Amino acid sequence: MTHALVVDDNVDLATNVAELLETLELHVHLAHDVETAVEIAMSQEIDLAVVDLRLPRGESGVDLVPKLRASCPDVEIVIVTGNATVDSAVFAVRQGVFAYVQKPFDSNDFLAIARRALAQVHGRRERQRLTVELARSEAMYRSLVDTVDAAIVVLDLDGRVQFANRFAGERCEMRPGDSLDGRSFVDVFIEPTGANRVRRAIEMIRKGVEPEPIEATTPSPPIRAMRWSFLEKASEKARGVLAVGVDLTDLRELQRRTAEAEALGAVGTLTTGLAHEIRNPLNAASLQLELLVRSTKRVEDSALRTSMEDRVRIVRAELGRLGQMLSEFLSLARPRSLEMTTTDLAAIVDEVVELQRPLAEAQGASLTHAIPKGTFAVCVDSARIKQVLINLVGNSLEALRSTETGHVTIDARLTDAERVEVRISDDGPGVTLNAGEAFRPFVTTKEGGTGLGLSIVRKIVEQHGGVVTLTSREPRGTIASFSVATVT
Repeated sequence: MTHALVVDDNVDLATNVAELLETLELHVHLAHDVETAVEIAMSQEIDLAVVDLRLPRGESGVDLVPKLRASCPDVEIVIVTGNATVDSAVFAVRQGVFAYVQKPFDSNDFLAIARRALAQVHGRRERQRLTVELARSEAMYRSLVDTVDAAIVVLDLDGRVQFANRFAGERCEMRPGDSLDGRSFVDVFIEPTGANRVRRAIEMIRKGVEPEPIEATTPSPPIRAMRWSFLEKASEKARGVLAVGVDLTDLRELQRRTAEAEALGAVGTLTTGLAHEIRNPLNAASLQLELLVRSTKRVEDSALRTSMEDRVRIVRAELGRLGQMLSEFLSLARPRSLEMTTTDLAAIVDEVVELQRPLAEAQGASLTHAIPKGTFAVCVDSARIKQVLINLVGNSLEALRSTETGHVTIDARLTDAERVEVRISDDGPGVTLNAGEAFRPFVTTKEGGTGLGLSIVRKIVEQHGGVVTLTSREPRGTIASFSVATVT
């Protein structure tokens, strides 16, 4: 219902004006003084007020205008008077009244003025409603854009960023509070080898041609593999480019793990089936080798005896390597379930250091750890974590063979309230393979290595809910790290 207010001390005239306004389907309120008019405006939203210029007790209808607007901000006010003056008209206009009408007035003209005033009110309220709806809609869509798991970047036709959502900001070097506005999309999101392909895609958009999606990695760490689609963004102001990027990194990692699991499953099936058949001839060969060793000792010709002993050592080493490979195959393809217990991390590391120290000293290296007893209580399968540590320490010592001296240190630190990170650091030549390659089965830089050690390490660490990483250390060396659950 639309409400109107008529303020006039002439009761008959006020009633006549009210009857005219009621033909416009308005609910009309009558007031004959300023006090009553203000009370009505405070209790009811008034859309149109018709106010006499001269009111009782020497009050002016123009003076009533700000009082009505204080309660009804959207009200339109029409001043009527039987004694119009230029000064009063100018003053009324300055107060923002909608119309200044002189008595007597034509009823049709008056109703036309009332209709225009109401249209003004309704139009203003509709604009306000649309503004609120637009703000709400914009907030909702911005929220959607900021929460979607895809990078959404708006560019101009020169490839400069005009907008980037939260997901996109997390895929570049942007820090909280930074802005990407005006920066080159290629410089921020694309590694150098993919820059020209992206520039060509933007050029195709400029020519009205939709390019094919482009896969490229981000230029700054952590490196992410992204697939970018480029679409034309047309608006009333200017053309632009909408770049939508999907992060493929986790998907690729999942695909890699799936393929690796399938390969290991096939290896496990094959190894399990052949293990018995392989171990029998291995055992037989080892037995015959021992008999040959005994026979060799009875050979009187020292040169011949030495030659035979050299060949025996080679055969024994190869048989040992074959047996180790078979054991590693079985361990990797058929990992046993974990036997989790709460134990002191320092105690586990102590045993590994004591076990590996003679090997380190034999090659002129030192092996120490900096984990005080009782510092970290962890929930792990102790035997399996020892295997992880032995493999990683062994790799570090192997890396130090090319140096005259070297040092391997094991330490640990809390990463959060629930996990502790164990780090094995050395000052060897550093990582020679990227992390993805280093943990793949059968990939090795060791002469005679099986390439299964790090794969087994990763499998065990993942069973413990952690991640194992290899990173280069400045100025030289490698840090191998993995995390396990801590007990609070």
